[in-house]
Amino acid sequence: MRRAPSPGRHWCSAAACHWRRHRRRRHKGGRIMKRFDRNEVIAALSMMAFGILWLVIGQGYAMGNSVRIGAGVFPVALSVILIALCGVLVLQARGAEHRPFGLHVRPMAFVLGGILFWALTVDVIGFLPATIVLVACCALAERASTWRSTLALTVGLCAFGYVVFIEGLNIPLSVIGE
Repeated sequence: MRRAPSPGRHWCSAAACHWRRHRRRRHKGGRIMKRFDRNEVIAALSMMAFGILWLVIGQGYAMGNSVRIGAGVFPVALSVILIALCGVLVLQARGAEHRPFGLHVRPMAFVLGGILFWALTVDVIGFLPATIVLVACCALAERASTWRSTLALTVGLCAFGYVVFIEGLNIPLSVIGE
């Protein structure tokens, strides 16, 4: 005679419960169905909703023409890219292993601190020093980053930012100090 299980226990043995939890369901054709990682899908769909929101907001701005683009082109283009990337994430979440969510404070603190420092000091100390500190802070967020990769990224990002934003778009930022 079997005893009644204690609260939170099942009737089946540990091996049988393990098999039931991890068995693979099959399609009619015999192919194995892969499960969706629910957290991954929820995150991708919420970002997709954010992209759709900005797509709708961007439609309210003028698009302009091919010679002179309007203010609505940039938000619409970014939202379409975001929606497409989130669609890819939803498809990739199929068959992904469930990973427990963990809060990683160090990377978040260094990246947000670097961005905040850049935003507050770019007008005072200049574009290049603020960008160097930003890249250094972001490199500290990743334990595996090396000084060579950080140096290469710093040089590349400073050169790219200078050419595109200061020279190309004529944004009034001083290169070094006021």
